[in-house]
Amino acid sequence: MQRSEEERFYMTCRAAYLSVFRSSLVNMTSKDQLCSVLQQAGRNPSQKALDKYWPPGTKKLNFDDFCEILKKEKAAEPDQLMKIFKKFDANCDGYISHDELSRILTSSGEKMSPKEVDEIFSLADVNKDGKLDYAEIGRLVIGQNGIMSTPAVSCVIRKIKAIGGIILTASHNPGGPNGDFGIKFNISSGGPAPEGITDKIFQISKSLQEYHICPELKVDFSTIGKQTFEVDTFKPFTVEIVDSVESYAEMLRDIFDFAALKELLSGPNHINVRLDAMHGVVGPYVKKIVCEELGSPANAAVNCVPSEDFGGHHPDPNLTYAADLVNTMKGGEYDFGAAFDGDGDRNMVLGKHGFFVNPSDSVAVIGANITSIPYFQKTGVKGLARSMPTSGALDNVAKALKMPLYETPTGWKFFGNLMDAGKLSLCGEESFGTGSDHIREKDGLWAVLAWLSILATRKQSVEDIMKDHWQKFGRNFFTRYDYEEVDSDAANKMIDHLQTTMSDKAFLGQKFSSGDKTYQVENADNFEYTDPVDGSVSKGQGLRIIFSDGSRIIFRLSGTGSAGATIRLYIDSYEKDPQKMYQDPQVNLQQGHAGTLCIFHFPFRTLHPTSS
Repeated sequence: MQRSEEERFYMTCRAAYLSVFRSSLVNMTSKDQLCSVLQQAGRNPSQKALDKYWPPGTKKLNFDDFCEILKKEKAAEPDQLMKIFKKFDANCDGYISHDELSRILTSSGEKMSPKEVDEIFSLADVNKDGKLDYAEIGRLVIGQNGIMSTPAVSCVIRKIKAIGGIILTASHNPGGPNGDFGIKFNISSGGPAPEGITDKIFQISKSLQEYHICPELKVDFSTIGKQTFEVDTFKPFTVEIVDSVESYAEMLRDIFDFAALKELLSGPNHINVRLDAMHGVVGPYVKKIVCEELGSPANAAVNCVPSEDFGGHHPDPNLTYAADLVNTMKGGEYDFGAAFDGDGDRNMVLGKHGFFVNPSDSVAVIGANITSIPYFQKTGVKGLARSMPTSGALDNVAKALKMPLYETPTGWKFFGNLMDAGKLSLCGEESFGTGSDHIREKDGLWAVLAWLSILATRKQSVEDIMKDHWQKFGRNFFTRYDYEEVDSDAANKMIDHLQTTMSDKAFLGQKFSSGDKTYQVENADNFEYTDPVDGSVSKGQGLRIIFSDGSRIIFRLSGTGSAGATIRLYIDSYEKDPQKMYQDPQVNLQQGHAGTLCIFHFPFRTLHPTSS
């Protein structure tokens, strides 16, 4: 018998509720739980909507309350049932069999009847192949002219509730026919696919016998709008070309005070800025948002035409590869400068006269001034996080402001897990990556607008803000050296030697002096991370020597392949003496840790630092 619309709606409600709770008799006890259930039902509630449904003083809502709320929330896409059951695809193969779904829904939690399961399957199994194949692709969304930054891709995935997105990128590496090229898959959260999914993709790729192409399918990437094609599947294939910038810009308008930023950049007492897109994908975003909308002059943004080989340059926003910007800033004409990498997720911040803001300091300053950003005034601050090698500058802020602080292995996926669990608002890496929970990628332009928001609020220069920060929290002098193409056997021998030295009980408590500073070893280990969300354990993430004042020396080994190994050495020295805070980092670190480093004898002759 055909079910009525009301019955279908009730089944949708029940399926969504049971994907979060064991029974429809269980009450929701938090706004986050309400949000999760609504998302399982294919809705995308705004913070304003959640605040309306869960006003102050609310302690709980029940299943009937949820059904009433769901009636008011507009469905995101017609295929919501398929998205609800996506969580049941434990092996990530893109489909759920009828028997598997039936077993789950008729045996666990509040049981559904076999008839109800059959009805759900008849709705979702459109091609009647006995599989709930939610991953069959019927629609592609592509940025105009094939251009879209990595942060914008994450934004659009989340906005349209896509099952994922493919990014073709060289990231911050040299591009072009003779350069680097990468294929990256982001999942429905908008973040990088975890290893479980990428491993599965790789395994499937090894067994592929054939694949089909449509050589006559010609897509006009230059024209915004939908193009529909009849292909050899059960439904038409739609390609939608969208404005590459608009969805991302709309998101930023909800995060920042654009009126205040416009006053800062184009008002009577405006500052002068210089933004270098390094011929990467972020150029159109800078032009449209910073120049056209916020009013900076057109010549404030340079190298904004994306080029497949990045104009023959290396699009890595650091002091070496963004040297043109550094030299321009040293002239004193501009108050604020920034550079972005090839796909727009990394950034470097400079002040007047080329004052350099270390990436570890950058995220710490944003954390200390986070209420300058309206988004966090509305959402609150759930927690802060940094990758393990990143300096402890953010830790000092978290401790002073009594915010939770998470130290994770390198990799944005660890931040994404914390964000999805509602535990994290702001995070950063020493490799020029900064971001927040507005998307699930690091975001270069977001970080720059965050800094400009701080300048607008405090009405100080970059250098003065940075120096005030050091006076309040102390300064973490930080540097990193990469030693590349080292003999793998020698590198492993060195790491083993270090670990043996560090594991000796006599090593703890040892004191090392250099100049007028003394460092006492408080802890030494090979960093291990237990994810507070899913309990997964990541071992062997790097050797850490931690001193009693919070200073650290870190060794990480990677790339032990045919081309040799890469050894990364990080030095993080905490200084709270106001008279020493303004020293050159290389001078400070050379004086401070020379005595400590000399205790280790490297089993190979030469190492050549590639960055610092």
